[in-house]
Amino acid sequence: MKAKIVAGALYAALLAIAALAYADEGHGFPEPNGFRDVPWGASEETLRFRIRTQSCDVVDATVDFGTRRCVATGSVTFGHVPPNAVFFYFRNDMLVAWQISAHPRFRETLARSLMAQYGKPTVVYKGNHVTWRGRTCDLDFVGGAVQDTIVAVTKAELMTREAERRDRAHRAATRP
Repeated sequence: MKAKIVAGALYAALLAIAALAYADEGHGFPEPNGFRDVPWGASEETLRFRIRTQSCDVVDATVDFGTRRCVATGSVTFGHVPPNAVFFYFRNDMLVAWQISAHPRFRETLARSLMAQYGKPTVVYKGNHVTWRGRTCDLDFVGGAVQDTIVAVTKAELMTREAERRDRAHRAATRP
């Protein structure tokens, strides 16, 4: 019960901060330039050299970011938070996104860390979802009942995914 009260208080605090951010739109945020010392556009080989991974494989680009995904080993943390999973997404052998999933009990720690590192969110959605929108990438935090997710993705990947989605829709509409 105490965890639910803490989670509720954090949620209210996140919404209040997000509301302030919404009122102060127009300012960018200090965008991530990749993940730790692996910059956007780095190769899969560079990632494996700098961060321990357990596997890398092809993914369905209609579902995930990029065309390949690497899973980090359990030794990779986000600050002091031990994540459930850390994924890295690649397109054309270039890092285009990363995702961290963690148990909701770490929500307050994650929220403090994100606010300290990136400042106020630039967009607030209904529920436990805030976004930091930058010039070169977006960062999303989505709180869930089972796990919380942080996703950082480059604008180039977002544009590529949208173009692919439009292309699939166009092909589907023109099929006999």
